Amino acid sequence: MKNETNYSKTLLIRWTRFIGVMLTIAFMVNVTTLAQPTVNLTNPANAETGVALNIQITTTFNMAMDALTLTASTITLKQGTTQVSGFVSYSGMTSTYIPSSNLVPNTTYSVTITTGVKNLSGDAMVNNYVWSFTTGTAVVFNPQPPVDLGTAGNFVLLAKTGISSTGTTQITGDIGLSPAAASFITGFGLIADASGTFSSSSLVTGKLYAADYAAPTPTMMITAVGDMETAYTNAAGRVTPDFSELYTGNLTGQTLLPGLYKWTTGVLVSAGGVTISGSASDVWIFQIAQNLTLGNGAMVTLIGGAQASNIFWQVAGQVTLGTTAAMQGIILCKTQIAMNTGATLNNGRALAQTAITLDANAITTPTVTSVENDLTPQAFTLFQNYPNPFNPSTKIQYTIANSGLVSLKVFDVLGNEVAVLVNSNQEAGNYIVPFNMNKAKWNLSSGVYFYRLEAGAFVSTKKLILLK
Repeated sequence: MKNETNYSKTLLIRWTRFIGVMLTIAFMVNVTTLAQPTVNLTNPANAETGVALNIQITTTFNMAMDALTLTASTITLKQGTTQVSGFVSYSGMTSTYIPSSNLVPNTTYSVTITTGVKNLSGDAMVNNYVWSFTTGTAVVFNPQPPVDLGTAGNFVLLAKTGISSTGTTQITGDIGLSPAAASFITGFGLIADASGTFSSSSLVTGKLYAADYAAPTPTMMITAVGDMETAYTNAAGRVTPDFSELYTGNLTGQTLLPGLYKWTTGVLVSAGGVTISGSASDVWIFQIAQNLTLGNGAMVTLIGGAQASNIFWQVAGQVTLGTTAAMQGIILCKTQIAMNTGATLNNGRALAQTAITLDANAITTPTVTSVENDLTPQAFTLFQNYPNPFNPSTKIQYTIANSGLVSLKVFDVLGNEVAVLVNSNQEAGNYIVPFNMNKAKWNLSSGVYFYRLEAGAFVSTKKLILLK
């Protein structure tokens, strides 16, 4: 039978009743065969040119597929006859082939989906599906604004239920705990200040705060914990990741470029370590649905000017830093952060919504604490506003590589100018501009608007949505 075809068959049934009369009854039976898997859509499209060098190749099928049959053997990428290494992830009805490294500029590649791929019923594609595309010269990312930590960014360690230490720990920066009391900060030998608002410790170059200290500390701690939770939600809520299920969560020996990363699994870095490569203005956000584990001796290394203050590890499970592991970046953890003997958090923050446990660790705050303090950027960039949609306020971030006249304006869908946010000469650098509807001159109606940045020859426009 052919695929997706209706067939009918007439069945004649005869029998003789006891009175000797033969009766004949015809039955019509319709049979519809099940569809076999086919390819509905690809990205890049067949014969597409100018494709980004860091493209993730997606294939959308006409039905749900058996994920176990979608592998680097059944979905292949080739440059001529040379196969390009990579791995495959699958979600919904779409598979994603992620090359292990950027593709070669101005080069034609072919993709083959073989008959080895099958649907959930075990039905295979009838024929191989082959298409090709040609790369351009650019690496393209969806730039992310950094996560706003609010007052949580005033702390190198911040937790809700407890902070404990054994061994000789060395911490540079303030420590905060709320709603738990100071009695749940253990192993630090707290020395209460005469004001009653904080404590000190021989292990900490900074102050220690808890929810039961004298005013205004309780209010300060409530705000900081609320900001920590908001920052976690912010990081977890970023959409359209640049990389999904990269290396199936095993980052050992890999180099990570700027962007938004998402895993529905845990993430592991073993002794081979992981390298984070980018400029001082680049941002990395790692969305991890389960645990984050740095194995014994694992290291996070930054190159190219990458700043730890722009690296955010959003972890829904537990974070474990193995013995002598070396971590960098901001950890936003939904549960517990555990640092084993000798592990370090250099240029980072540990913000946990349950507890933090330490064992002879060294922890220091990032040397750069906000995007405005980063080194001069090397390119012009307009970021997506955040939050978006928004009400009543949002923030727009951009970077300019050269000094000059800068214009940042907002337009409605008809092209009418409705707000001027910036219209002045600015030095090269990084900027964040608030857009607040509480200001009477910007009392706009709900709807879709566009904001446009002009700086010299650079012009970029993005969409924002106001909901009231």
